[in-house]
Amino acid sequence: MDTRDAKQNQHRQGEGNMKRIGDLTLMMAALGGLLLTGCSQDTTGPTEQAPLGVTNEVTAMEYYAANDGFVANDEVTFEDKAVEPLDYTVLGKTDEAITPLRFGRFVQNIGKEIKIEVQAGDTIAFGHIQKTVTGIFRIRALKGTDTVTVEKPFSDVSEREIIFKRVARERERYWLNWVPVGTSLVSGGTVTPPSQVQLQKVEMRLPGGKDITITEPQQFFMRYRWMRMFMGGQEDAPELAAGETVTLRATVRSDAPDADIVMLRFGFDATHRNRIRMQLASEVNNGDGTYTRTFELSWQVHFHRGHFNAQIDAMTKGTLYDDAAPYSVSWWAVPYRVF
Repeated sequence: MDTRDAKQNQHRQGEGNMKRIGDLTLMMAALGGLLLTGCSQDTTGPTEQAPLGVTNEVTAMEYYAANDGFVANDEVTFEDKAVEPLDYTVLGKTDEAITPLRFGRFVQNIGKEIKIEVQAGDTIAFGHIQKTVTGIFRIRALKGTDTVTVEKPFSDVSEREIIFKRVARERERYWLNWVPVGTSLVSGGTVTPPSQVQLQKVEMRLPGGKDITITEPQQFFMRYRWMRMFMGGQEDAPELAAGETVTLRATVRSDAPDADIVMLRFGFDATHRNRIRMQLASEVNNGDGTYTRTFELSWQVHFHRGHFNAQIDAMTKGTLYDDAAPYSVSWWAVPYRVF
């Protein structure tokens, strides 16, 4: 009897040890994943010092929200850095050849505001990230026989939510107590004057026939796949293999009688940029001076790995083709990772 009791106690103790080891492994995986999504791309393990400017748990979450891999990449995806044809792929440096029509966004300043809200229970927190992006939209075109450059100033505002999960309550290494476990989509566009075109729905068909439908980008959260054990009932941020095919369908509502221009921007990093025009699939005159249009595109996943945003970018035709018309855009960005 005593022998059985001793064995049972030993078994229970073993189970407890395994659970503690499992919890520690989970926490270290979370912290490793946090660093993986950070801008440093350091995967060597938790840092031994607080990042510069981090003095408490809230400023730590602000830091990681700003430097999350998906969050940082949406700034890269937004900017062209050069005037390019409507459809283009860049691998490395671009050339400066003149074509009938090239255009690009050149960012001059990004203002960033991050607000952290810790939920009741002190285990979940939300970070709201608002960016104000200002710069010049530059168009190079032929006007008659002359080549002209048209410049339009822009000021876009984007918003995104990021979810944090508490994984520890360390007093000394407080900057490791919270990790990001998921992100909403990005929604952005012209605010003043109000944009004449608005994205209303994005449908994405992933490899394997999985469908994602988005109508409220800031309410549509995607968890990081390596954090699925922390969050239930959420979509995973798509993890795609190079060469796979993804199909997109975007629905916009527009004040402009001329068909809008909708593009997909994807695979953007320091040396790669891809912009492809989506094709008009249907148009409905709503009878109130507005139009509902759908655009479609199938695209192949690129061969460079990392954290990216598939940005669906809608602009009025006048933005690009009328030198007197204001810059007017609406854009959403869906996070994805290529492994």
